[in-house]
Amino acid sequence: MRKSVVLLIGVLAVSIVLGMMLVQSLFVVQRIASLSDVAGRVLVRVDPQQPFRPLAETERIFAGTTLKTGPEATVTLNWVDGSRVRLGPETQLTVRECSLNTSTRERTSLFDLDAGEIWVRVLPDINGESEFQIQTPTATAGVRGTVFRIAVAPGGMTEVDVYEGRVEVRSGGDQTSVAAGQQVSALRRSTLVSGPQPDDVEWFRLDGIIGPRLDIDQGTELRASVDAQTILVSGVSEPGAQVTINGTPVRLDRDNRFFAEVPIDGEGLIVAAATDARGGRTVRAITVLHGE
Repeated sequence: MRKSVVLLIGVLAVSIVLGMMLVQSLFVVQRIASLSDVAGRVLVRVDPQQPFRPLAETERIFAGTTLKTGPEATVTLNWVDGSRVRLGPETQLTVRECSLNTSTRERTSLFDLDAGEIWVRVLPDINGESEFQIQTPTATAGVRGTVFRIAVAPGGMTEVDVYEGRVEVRSGGDQTSVAAGQQVSALRRSTLVSGPQPDDVEWFRLDGIIGPRLDIDQGTELRASVDAQTILVSGVSEPGAQVTINGTPVRLDRDNRFFAEVPIDGEGLIVAAATDARGGRTVRAITVLHGE
């Protein structure tokens, strides 16, 4: 009798644990990234058992996907919460996990950077519990809300440069906090070397990473008929950004998209701008061409 009771209790306990895991899994959904700024030869692999293939610009990136860029190639991954990761040339990055708990609103974003260089923009998380982490061969970088660069040299050395916010870097048993304007290098496991950021870190080429995302659907040139008085301008920004077109505010919808009929003036130039809560600003100049 006693063995039966113990067995029943054990079965109930296991059932409860499995039930809790099942309920938890119902709340966790996969987050998918869209692509922009695709240039040069970019390869993708969605299954480790399959070879790399050319990336399609309309492709969506999810957990388990590995991207590889060739010489002079770049691509930017965009998530709906405003997080962006831009891959530089000769870079290999794997999206290990990217999920959202719809109950707690916690986001988990885990990446493996095997080689090359990435530039990252992560918006602050209001619940403070989300995880954004990048693993390299010699270090792990964890952030909440920041703009930073992380690079892996051919020998495996990792460099982390911070433009804004703070990045926690671990290498074996060593750990340090890297602030804006600082750099840390992980020469090998358990060895971190900190110091001021070198002058050759090219933050100036990070349009849409330092400032908020601002992508115009039609690109930098729009074509209008000869007698057109207005033209449609559409695009996408990031949560919380204030977007203006020729100084007039436009509203973002739930997908952070905007649509505006813009008067065409004699100069044929439209200026779109996005500003984030921290004062970061991204500007796009659009030329209007008349005629067929």
